[in-house]
Amino acid sequence: MCLSGIIRSVATLGPHLPAISRDELMGELRRRRITLVDVLSPESFSSTHLPGAINLPVADLAGRAGAVLPDRRTPIVVYCGGPT
Repeated sequence: MCLSGIIRSVATLGPHLPAISRDELMGELRRRRITLVDVLSPESFSSTHLPGAINLPVADLAGRAGAVLPDRRTPIVVYCGGPT
């Protein structure tokens, strides 16, 4: 799925996006079944981020997602700690 398709899916699903618990997240990361993306600024990412996360700031999504995301077939979990 291309980035515009992902964005369209997120916009359509809105509040119906599946949630994942911390334990589920950690288990999926250990099994390498998900890609964890931190959309905060590089400065925020360098000061604190979840282990195993890839930094892809919101402003860079369209331009860098294809190069930064390792496998587009792998489910992507995105997080942010506040305003970006």
